[in-house]
Amino acid sequence: MDAKIINPFLSAALDIFGSMFSIEAKPGKPYLLGRELMHRWDLSGILGVTGDYSGIVGFRLTRILADKMLQRSGIFTESEKERQELLYEMVGEMTNIIAGNASSLIDHVSIEISPPAVIMGEHHEIAWPRAIPVICIPFATATGPFEVAVCFKSNIS
Repeated sequence: MDAKIINPFLSAALDIFGSMFSIEAKPGKPYLLGRELMHRWDLSGILGVTGDYSGIVGFRLTRILADKMLQRSGIFTESEKERQELLYEMVGEMTNIIAGNASSLIDHVSIEISPPAVIMGEHHEIAWPRAIPVICIPFATATGPFEVAVCFKSNIS
């Protein structure tokens, strides 16, 4: 997978955490996701990408970090049910913003993004395409880790 496609996702994630939540995020070393089912993420926002490249983008984080982000947003809820709904919406919107901002940073490439879906729960599963490698970019913050996972193939001849 081309760095010109991955790097904009790294930049978009760093920017959104700093500008929206005043959380400093430090990128780690990208790695290739295996087929293991166990992982440390409590929430995942995923969306599809089509156009010159097709594939999936995932934004994965811990519940602790998601709670801190919601707290820093200044939004307060009346009930746990409302809080849960806001967490879903926030993770979906973060996935959408990261993918949207990254797509605008990719030069000379046309891509469209689908609306995000959010998966919640310990050790939840994402059925990544088997024929395309999944590159994960881990990030560390003072509140907890997150990662952006990208899985693309080029449709450009």
